[in-house]
Amino acid sequence: MQKLFSEFNPVTANQWKEQLIKDLKGIDYKNLIWETNSGFKIQPFYTKADLKGNPSPLFHLNDWSICEMILVNEEKAANQQALDALEHGASGLIFQISKKTDFSLLLSGISLKHIYTLFKIESHVQEDLLNYFMSHNCGTNCFIECDEVLRGIITAPNHTICANASLYQESGSNTVHELAFTLAHVNEYLTLNSTVSIIHLTVSVGGDFFMEIGKLRALRRLLQFLMDQYSINAKIHIHAQTTSLNKSAADSYNNLLRSTTEAMSAAIGGANSVCVLPFDQPFKAPGDFSLRMARNQQLILKEESYLNAVADISAGSYYIESLTETLCQLAWEEFKDLEAKGGLFECLKLNTIQKIISEDAQRLIQQFKDGKLVLVGVNKFQNKNESPEELKVIKPSNVFGIKPVNLSESSVQQSVN
Repeated sequence: MQKLFSEFNPVTANQWKEQLIKDLKGIDYKNLIWETNSGFKIQPFYTKADLKGNPSPLFHLNDWSICEMILVNEEKAANQQALDALEHGASGLIFQISKKTDFSLLLSGISLKHIYTLFKIESHVQEDLLNYFMSHNCGTNCFIECDEVLRGIITAPNHTICANASLYQESGSNTVHELAFTLAHVNEYLTLNSTVSIIHLTVSVGGDFFMEIGKLRALRRLLQFLMDQYSINAKIHIHAQTTSLNKSAADSYNNLLRSTTEAMSAAIGGANSVCVLPFDQPFKAPGDFSLRMARNQQLILKEESYLNAVADISAGSYYIESLTETLCQLAWEEFKDLEAKGGLFECLKLNTIQKIISEDAQRLIQQFKDGKLVLVGVNKFQNKNESPEELKVIKPSNVFGIKPVNLSESSVQQSVN
């Protein structure tokens, strides 16, 4: 078979640089380099010389479960929503439960062993759910997340560590810090119990398309390296959800575009399950239309774009491979620094992590206010017919003083004031 482009001579990085400066009429090359909020520089282009060795795929199956989030207030209504979601394209369910629940009624007609399921519960619900698992065949793709105070560890029904690391991104943490905190979070659990078969992580995916791909790839590599230190080889399950940080009640249909690129980052980055939050969720209870759109966004990525048909799509990309490597190195150094200070829990007690996240969030908010970070319809190209006074953003609860951030709120508050 003839090699493509064999008739072209190789081009060095310096030749690319010279051509770039020529085409841009003598521009200072340094002006094309930008610095991320994590403090490292992104070059305007990357070549094979930027790769370390010959990269290989980080995962060999790129399919993912399409999930719908279900807030359980009343069992029959939640059951009906779950059955409807499964009938219309979902292949996974996420139940968010904060009250005593009749699980037989909630899960009536749902075969847990055939789908991915995540139960996000509070501690007082745990015993009833575990009792249900003991009397039913729930399979190996069913998980319990009881992590509201960053201290619960669940080893049933399948010897799993289940941790919710989404708060770090939702609170405005930069990518390197988010990875380091997530790693420290998992490490706290491994010090308690390293006899695990699965590490299940929930993370939020933001709007920086390539950075988020690199983040998920780096997370998988970092988790594997961490497990190597304990001489364990647990399966890694990354559950990704679209972030609430950049969603807005103003010109809200733009949220569909934001969450679509976030879902693409999650799929390309190797998430095992993905939940696209409905576009109107930040400010009201989702309806049939927004739930349907959230499912269809992922169905299009699978059935029309075939993002599930190639293993580790971005493997070998000079930019993304370099980005993944940089994130791994910087996050691991941050993680070691946290461990030297006593680990995640100790740093939370000392308010160290809260301070880091607060500084990251303030930098992000200032970029938004200065127009350097653009949200269409919010801080640029606003819809003048909307009334910001009537917009109400629903804020999730905070943990250990780590407060979730919503960028559009500062815009709304400025308009009101």
